[in-house]
Amino acid sequence: MAQININLSKIEYNAEALRTLLEENDIHLTPVIKCIAGDSRIIEALIQSGITHFAESRLENINENFKDQCNYLLLRPTSKKHYTQLVETIKISMQTEIETIREINDIAKSLNKKHQIMLMIDWKDRREGVITYDVLNYIEEIIKMTQIQLVGIAFNFMCFKSSAPTEDDIFKINQFVDAIENNLGFRLKVISGGNSSMIPQLMYNDLGRINELRIGEALFRGVDTTTYQSIPMLFQNAITLEAEILEIKPRLSDNNQCYLQAIVDIGYVDTDIDKIKPIKNDVDIVGASSDHLMINLNNQDYYKIGDVIEFSLEYEALSQVMYHNRMTKNYLKDHYIHSLNNQMNHYPILTHK
Repeated sequence: MAQININLSKIEYNAEALRTLLEENDIHLTPVIKCIAGDSRIIEALIQSGITHFAESRLENINENFKDQCNYLLLRPTSKKHYTQLVETIKISMQTEIETIREINDIAKSLNKKHQIMLMIDWKDRREGVITYDVLNYIEEIIKMTQIQLVGIAFNFMCFKSSAPTEDDIFKINQFVDAIENNLGFRLKVISGGNSSMIPQLMYNDLGRINELRIGEALFRGVDTTTYQSIPMLFQNAITLEAEILEIKPRLSDNNQCYLQAIVDIGYVDTDIDKIKPIKNDVDIVGASSDHLMINLNNQDYYKIGDVIEFSLEYEALSQVMYHNRMTKNYLKDHYIHSLNNQMNHYPILTHK
């Protein structure tokens, strides 16, 4: 039966490696965990490794069992009917609409609570965010609100339309922050400079005022999201998908070539088939239906019924399987990797600045 293999030790290692890299550059790591569907075992492992602040996009993924051990930044503005739950549950949220912020302020006042916000700025991604020329007006109104505390501003890249962040982006972001602060007459506490796509810039450039990065894909997949190449210091197979061979038969291809085909027990209802890849490169995906994935075994006859084939997962496929309520999750711990985690401080993370 198909299952998700989750190596908690590798996730902890990736988190510690990223945290070390960022801390060496005076930048705070905020793990983005929206792709794991609120998985309590993963969150617990990260908390045990010292992470106390997470970024999540859905209120339903917030685990109340950890409320005394960590806090959350809610990345996606929630619907109106959930504003009260937001204020009661979440310490800080990302916001983009002044009307929404006004309503949250009123609700927080009625509950006698304070709520912190980050303003997302639409830099060049065009997915969401305050238009740059409106930012100062937003902030000037927000700082007069009695129940809202403005923590800082955030930028985003490569979630919708934008290309990878560049050295010029970093320079202009710093200019923008300086201009905003000069007009306001005070410094912003947090400048959240982006996501995993900012890591290559971090390796080679000084990010200036940027003091936080929101990292999700690099944490769970170990890849550079600007090139989709592996980041050498990270594990790429922390979470994988495993499927069982149900049938093996000789088949004819479209050009009447004979090949040996296996069927495994996953399909389109389970994950994004176009975003998975066999980890062993001796087999190839032929195609899929709703419940079946057809594999070309390349005429290798040592495979048999009941064998499993393991797949790496791109971000879309990873998210889909983690939200699959009926997919079995197999949690793994690796004592060797765990020992490396404990010694991480003895291994410097090298940058090229």
